Amino acid sequence: MTESTFQGDPSRASVPLDTQENLRQGLVLQIGNDIYHVLVEGRPILCTIRRKLVRETGRATNPVAPGDLVHLALLDHNRGVIERIERRRNSFGRKAAGERPGEQVIAANVDQIVIVFAAAEPAFRARGLDRYLAAAEHSGIPSIVCLNKIDLVSPEDASNMAAPYEEIGYRVLRTCARTGQGVDELKAVLASGISLVVGPSGVGKSSLLNAVEPGIGLATGEVGKTTHRGRHTTTASRLIPLTGGGFVADTAGMREFGLWEISARDLASCFREMRPYIGKCRFSDCAHISEPGCAVREAVESGSIRRSRYEHYVKLMRGG
Repeated sequence: MTESTFQGDPSRASVPLDTQENLRQGLVLQIGNDIYHVLVEGRPILCTIRRKLVRETGRATNPVAPGDLVHLALLDHNRGVIERIERRRNSFGRKAAGERPGEQVIAANVDQIVIVFAAAEPAFRARGLDRYLAAAEHSGIPSIVCLNKIDLVSPEDASNMAAPYEEIGYRVLRTCARTGQGVDELKAVLASGISLVVGPSGVGKSSLLNAVEPGIGLATGEVGKTTHRGRHTTTASRLIPLTGGGFVADTAGMREFGLWEISARDLASCFREMRPYIGKCRFSDCAHISEPGCAVREAVESGSIRRSRYEHYVKLMRGG
């Protein structure tokens, strides 16, 4: 069945087979053109959503995201209407791209986030990784760093890239889809729950997932030789069931990732190595940038906090 199977607005015109008292629960796998692919009792159902439900959620950009648990009424054996959305236990999102206001929720009810960055081609950008990690910390979702294309750098360079994150407690996977290095470890990480795989364009997310789940058929692309930036190969977020267990939320590569609703006061706590020093500054409203008696800055000077990570925090505080 394709999305074009729906004619008009079936959420208004068709008579559901199920009553409000006998709705089916399902897991949202994918969304496209206002059609929701929902897994119900092991089979996919194409759904629309009640318009009043969209208004009630107050979510301007996407009222439903992959990973959402919903309750639907069947219109027939293959189509349904979403009548209710369960409360999310968490979500991971970003500022909506471009000039659109609001948050774009990438996935909901996520058990862990795997943040993929390339060691090279495109060049490793620690500042970009720190932005993703800050968003993950703010969402309260455990995160894992995946350093991909590891074959393109020396072991020493790879260790230098991983060290700032491993020393503050992040697990760092070292992977290469071409050689297979680290693929089994990644497969084991993804084997339960819902894992969200995110990262910039061109870092090799689709190639990695193709290696984890042969036959998945995700499109892959090369990094532009002139711009050294990745090309989008995944066009929308979707949940993919893995044969070894678990679901992976594959997302479009992001050339821009804007933090959403992280206040200046909260940002420092999104850098986990700063947390022991928050509240120990001379001033209770310390922004940890230029204030005298700042415990965070003293920790940077003493080497307890890496200066590079601290500088990324300052740039984020200033809107960078």
